[in-house]
Amino acid sequence: MTDPVCGAHLGIDIGGQSIKGIRLESSGRISLRATRITPVRGGAKAVLAALSDLIGELLDPGPVLSAGIGTPGAVDRRGRIAGDAVNIPGWKGTSLGDAVSAWAKVHAVVRNDGNLAAYAEWAVRAGSSDSLLFVGLGTGVGGGFVERGVLLGGVDDKAVEIGHVVVYPDGRLCGCGVRGCVEAYASGPSIGRLAADMAAAYDSPLARELRGTDGAGKTFTAPDAIRVYRAYAENDALAVAVDAVVVESLSRGCATGLAMLAPDCVVLGGGVLRGAGHLVGAVAKGLKGKVYPSALNGCRVEAALCGHEAGLWGAALYGAATVLDETALYRLSERLLAEEKIRMADR
Repeated sequence: MTDPVCGAHLGIDIGGQSIKGIRLESSGRISLRATRITPVRGGAKAVLAALSDLIGELLDPGPVLSAGIGTPGAVDRRGRIAGDAVNIPGWKGTSLGDAVSAWAKVHAVVRNDGNLAAYAEWAVRAGSSDSLLFVGLGTGVGGGFVERGVLLGGVDDKAVEIGHVVVYPDGRLCGCGVRGCVEAYASGPSIGRLAADMAAAYDSPLARELRGTDGAGKTFTAPDAIRVYRAYAENDALAVAVDAVVVESLSRGCATGLAMLAPDCVVLGGGVLRGAGHLVGAVAKGLKGKVYPSALNGCRVEAALCGHEAGLWGAALYGAATVLDETALYRLSERLLAEEKIRMADR
C-alpha cells in the first residue's frame, strides 16, 4: 500500500437522527461535509436513498480512494447489518457495504460506530498507543478496543460493549433490560435521571429545581448531564453526589476492561465529557484497587482528541487504512488532527 498524492477518503456516520459524511483529502484537510436527516419513518429503503444522495455530494469534487461507514447495531464481516437497530426500522439485513461500494466506486468497509470512534482515537495518536480502550459517554455508553491497528470486533462487531458491563448487580434498570450496567449510571440520560431520583435527599439549587420540574414520567436526554455538571462546577451538593456515583460506575467498568484487554491507554470521550473533563482524572484515580496492580503499570487515562466527530474521523481513517500503509495512515491522521485544531481555533 502507498500514500497516494491525489484523492480523498470518505467517512460516513449513520445515526438515528442524521447521516453525516466527510471528504478527507490526502493533505489531511476535510474539504467537504454533508448532512442528511435520517428518514427513519421510511425504513431502510428511505435511509439508503438519503445515503446515496449524500455520497453523490461527497463524490463531486474529484477522485475517491476509499470509503468507511459507521452504523449503529451489529455488522457482519461482509458489511451487512446483522441485527436490529433501535432507531432505524428494517435496518437488519441491509447490505450496506455493497450499496456504498457501488455508489462510491471503491471498496467500502462498514463497522459499528463505537468501534470506529475507538479507531480514530488510536490513529490520531500515531503510534503512541499500542493498544487502546475507548469509552464514549453520550446517549449511551459505547466502547471499542484497537490493538496495533486491528479492531476487536467479536461476533458481528458486538465486542467491547463496556456500557453493558454490570457494575451494580440488581442495580438500576438499563435500556438493554439488565440491571446494574455502566450505561444505567454514566450515560447522559442516566445522569439526569439519577439526579432526579436522588433530589429528595438533598437541599441544593439543583435538587430544588429537579423536585419542582421533573416528574417520574419525564424522559431524560444526553444534555441533562450537562445540566448536572454545570451545577457540579458550582459545588452543588446533589451534583457532587451524582458525580461520585458516575465516577465509581465508570471506574468499575474500565477496571473490567483493563483486566480483560490490558490496554496501554484508556480514552474517555463523548458529549458528556464536554462539561465534565475532570472525569478523566477521577476515573484514573478510581481505577486503583479495582484491578490487579500490574494492569495499571504504563496505562494512562486520557481525554479524547477527536471530539464529537470521532465516529466520522474513524470511518474515514479506517477506510483509508485499506489503501495506505501504517506510516502513511499515521501521517494522514496527524495532518487531520492539526488541520482541525487550526479550523477550530479560527472559529
